[in-house]
Amino acid sequence: MADEETELMLRVAGGDEPAFEALVLRVLPRLLGYFRRLGADGATAEDCAQDVLLKVYRARANYAPRARFITFLFHVARNHWIDRYRHKKAGPPTISTEVLRGADPDGPAMEFAATPVDPASGSRREELLAALERAVGSLTEEHREVFVLARVENLRYQEIGEILGIPVGTVKSRMHAAWRHIRTALHREGIEPP
Repeated sequence: MADEETELMLRVAGGDEPAFEALVLRVLPRLLGYFRRLGADGATAEDCAQDVLLKVYRARANYAPRARFITFLFHVARNHWIDRYRHKKAGPPTISTEVLRGADPDGPAMEFAATPVDPASGSRREELLAALERAVGSLTEEHREVFVLARVENLRYQEIGEILGIPVGTVKSRMHAAWRHIRTALHREGIEPP
């Protein structure tokens, strides 16, 4: 647990205000990307990220690292998402193509290394991205959460299990189901899935 984010949060817990600013600079893009990939528009993603950071700051005195800080952060982010959308039953149903392309400056690009795409074929890439958008957007929330945390945020299954409060076996099962759904959806559109 000797990663930089955890070390910064421990300094924040000890009252180091500049450490919180440094921590925000490190994690804000990931939070924004997380909420965008779950379907939030830009303004909603910013609101959610700010709310999560405020919750983390308010809980700073009680912070005790039982896992990496990023695991704790995404656990808070997930709970915030649930509070904001699931209980209101107003969650956005789709993921923006811009987010899948990596055009979202607030998060890393989603990469599908095994997908054969001719770099010279811009229209083929556009077709693939649009199909991916539809496929990922049509995942159930449970499968989409696991997919985003694993493929976009590059978290380990153990960390995802901690964030979602589910066993690692369930994480693996949901990830497998998400990939199966995406491959099937791409195949239906005439795209050979990875």
